[in-house]
Amino acid sequence: MISCKAQYIIPVEDGHKYIATEKGFMGDHDYVYVKDVNNVLPKFVGIWKGTYQSKSFEFRITKITTDDGEIKEDMLLMRYKITDSNGNVIEDVLSLPNDDGYVMQNGYVSKNGLYVFSYIGRDMACGQNGWVFAEVYGTNNDKMQLFLAVKGENYPECTTGTAEQILPMEQMELIKQ
Repeated sequence: MISCKAQYIIPVEDGHKYIATEKGFMGDHDYVYVKDVNNVLPKFVGIWKGTYQSKSFEFRITKITTDDGEIKEDMLLMRYKITDSNGNVIEDVLSLPNDDGYVMQNGYVSKNGLYVFSYIGRDMACGQNGWVFAEVYGTNNDKMQLFLAVKGENYPECTTGTAEQILPMEQMELIKQ
């Protein structure tokens, strides 16, 4: 007996339509590919740098494809490094593996074309969590606006009070390197 699954394709820019639905991406399908059929993701890929409130930020965005046997998905990962004005490292997740929780992932393209990354900081239990919004613009797609929308949920294991946010909660501008 031979078995095969029909592949149902969802363009990445339509993924937001499925996120809050009861059946999600799967719907009534056996195998779904959330695919970058229209090359929406490459404009985000690269090294982006900027300064915000005396801190230097470097964001590295890569495109990957995951496949868990039911859902295959083209998505972006974002790593970052933050230093203060004296060059001291505040946070550096540049060398972490793709599946590390501190690498921003599990994102989607919003209905207005921004890429939204799920964010968990090292002090997640005390409120370093939320969504990072990234919008690419400029004549050559060489500029990016980025900010953190804090979910700010504190969990019972937080015993030190709400953590300071290390990512900008107001829009900052980044330049593609």
